[in-house]
Amino acid sequence: MASVLPRKNPGGTVSWRVSFRIDGRQAQESFSTEKAASSFGKLVDRVGGRAAREARLARESKSVGVPTLAEYTMKYLDLDSGLLTGIAAGTRKDYVGIAARSFLEILGELPVTSIEKSDVGRWVAWQEAQPSARNAKEKVAAKTVSNYHALLSSVMASVVVDGKYRPDNPAYKTRLSRGTPRKPVFLSPAELSTFMHFAPAQHRALLTFLVGTGCRWGEATAVTWGDIETATSPATVSIDKAWVKSEDGPPALGPPKTPKSVRPISLWPEILAVLGPRRAPSQLVFQGAVSGNHIWYGSFMTRVWNPTVAKAQDRSLCAVAGLAPLEKSPTPHDLRHTHASLLIARGAPLPYIQARLGHEKITTTIDVYGHLLPDAHAQMADIMQGELSGILPLHAELEAS
Repeated sequence: MASVLPRKNPGGTVSWRVSFRIDGRQAQESFSTEKAASSFGKLVDRVGGRAAREARLARESKSVGVPTLAEYTMKYLDLDSGLLTGIAAGTRKDYVGIAARSFLEILGELPVTSIEKSDVGRWVAWQEAQPSARNAKEKVAAKTVSNYHALLSSVMASVVVDGKYRPDNPAYKTRLSRGTPRKPVFLSPAELSTFMHFAPAQHRALLTFLVGTGCRWGEATAVTWGDIETATSPATVSIDKAWVKSEDGPPALGPPKTPKSVRPISLWPEILAVLGPRRAPSQLVFQGAVSGNHIWYGSFMTRVWNPTVAKAQDRSLCAVAGLAPLEKSPTPHDLRHTHASLLIARGAPLPYIQARLGHEKITTTIDVYGHLLPDAHAQMADIMQGELSGILPLHAELEAS
């Protein structure tokens, strides 16, 4: 902890001295104003004495010309710099906010040339100790820290490619805590029935579509009537757009998450009936009750989803309805997980499920849903027994030899 104290000079003026430690040894820096001294003291507390001193020297030396991490990060994220391409405007804006509240909080004032692996490690330790933005009683999720670190690493990789400042990336292969990732929630048909019973009638079509197609939220809420083709057998819905964040203002329609997310999904008569009468091709199938346009995820969670889950978990309400109460706490994305689990339970091949969900790689499908394959382990053991029967030596033969 740095200490900031005034010091009276021989001429009667007052300067300010900041005392701190570098590698266990006492160090001091002097400033002409209390504001400058206080700012430096706060920097010491955030990044340590050595890094704070280096940051001050870099700022005060006009010959250095080395950007701080904050300066280079803003350059990297600036569209006009051309350093980061292929992302939506809203995503670029999100990255600016992510950087500001994560690694720039600790490392932002350091010159890009002086950042070491230990500095990155110190930031990681600080970041992993921060509370979750969604629940202050919990620590920030390991996946969130991993995403923040990936952005820092990409910034430092750009520094290396620049070729003027350093040859190495100090954020490369930083070891992060694995944490406890949130497990997907899979609802059984009975649990789905309980949930749907308490869902508001005007939103049951959207909820049925989500669990019946496995679409992501941004894809489902972007479907228009022109995307639904009923002349084919079976009927299909074309997923070729999704709501994406814009730099300023409300979300805008853009491409789905990945190239393979552009896909047709087969439908069946009952789900078409749930959607109701067909309207103009350009109209959204699922519309907000107030706006008549895009359904906002945040307000849907607050006004529709969370109250529905709470009612489905209420034992007294379920008892009146003759239903088993819901013991799980799903999110809208868990309807996508449920869709996949129901397909797997009925023996649908994983490559078909991959295509239906729009996964870029089959490994993603296997990693998330492979454990749900019915009797997978027994089936594989039976296969090997059948294939190797008569080839491997019997136990009795081994004993005799």
